[in-house]
Amino acid sequence: MRKHNFNPGPATIPNEVLAEAAQGLLEYQSSGLSIAEMSHRAPEIMALVEEATALVKALYGLGDDFEVIWMQGGASAQLAIAPMNLLDKQHTVAIVNTGYWATKAIKAARELGQVEVVASSEATRFDHIPKEWNVPSNAQYFHLVSNETIDGTQWHDYPDIQVPLVADMTSDFLTRPIPQEKFGLIFASAQKNFGITGTTCVVIRKDFLAQRTPRQIPTIFDYQTHIAEQSLYHTAPTFSIYVALLALRWTVAQGGLPEMERRNAAKAKLLYSEIDRNPLFEGNVKTIDRSLMNACFQITQPELEAAFLQFAAQNDVVGIKGFPTVGGFRASMYNAMPIESVQLLVDLMRDFAQRV
Repeated sequence: MRKHNFNPGPATIPNEVLAEAAQGLLEYQSSGLSIAEMSHRAPEIMALVEEATALVKALYGLGDDFEVIWMQGGASAQLAIAPMNLLDKQHTVAIVNTGYWATKAIKAARELGQVEVVASSEATRFDHIPKEWNVPSNAQYFHLVSNETIDGTQWHDYPDIQVPLVADMTSDFLTRPIPQEKFGLIFASAQKNFGITGTTCVVIRKDFLAQRTPRQIPTIFDYQTHIAEQSLYHTAPTFSIYVALLALRWTVAQGGLPEMERRNAAKAKLLYSEIDRNPLFEGNVKTIDRSLMNACFQITQPELEAAFLQFAAQNDVVGIKGFPTVGGFRASMYNAMPIESVQLLVDLMRDFAQRV
């Protein structure tokens, strides 16, 4: 029996995606080969990369002014690759420090150029997203982490500012429609909402990239290299892209991003309502900025934390232990998480509270 997987990533994958991916791993489309054995330049692989790219553009309603590429190294690599491609010596990156991943982005960008932290919620343990700041006149772009996986905050509205947004959207990519005109670049690794580890989707606005820094960039890290070669400059993570394609097809079949948004809001409402109702639990984040993807919460009697984790595991609920720097619990509810699993967690919280 499958467990109820609240892990923050790698995360839940739809059963039908797993089944089709498993079949492709054994033999892809009656070819006599596993998809993992095929050349990354084989027509079959080129076709699936093209389809995955087209589906990302279709789901977000992106026109020809955007490019979509598939890269390796995860979102952590993009924290350096993005400023490497976009930031010049005369300009700065503006960023709001909203948590663990924003902090990592600040460190990575500072290794390549100027960074101005225009606001931060660190003093209150990243329990909200700051709403007031001034973007410096020499800002080249504004970097934000759309959803902080570890701290449990999320940008529910994207700011209107005079420079393009560059977004680490790893944990809420493909979970809702976005105002694409505000973004110059988006990146997201696949293992949260659209597949398995091994590939990162990068969405780039052409005119923004055209204004790029004149710095010398190693060929392998140059976005233009991967655009020109349609993500096949080197051996691509073919199986990861294949699973991403299957997850993208699944997303379309479920009703696209409006349906993902509706489902994710319903799951989050169900869990947060219990956190707020049940005196044994309390949320980490101010209500207005709570993440729909990663609900972070504590138990009001800390000595019972281990017991609740054990109780959940005994009932096939796994992956809810909070990140070490935050503690408590974290329930990750990505696109493939069924609401029935969230309901089970809520039931267990009620049952446990009655027992103690």
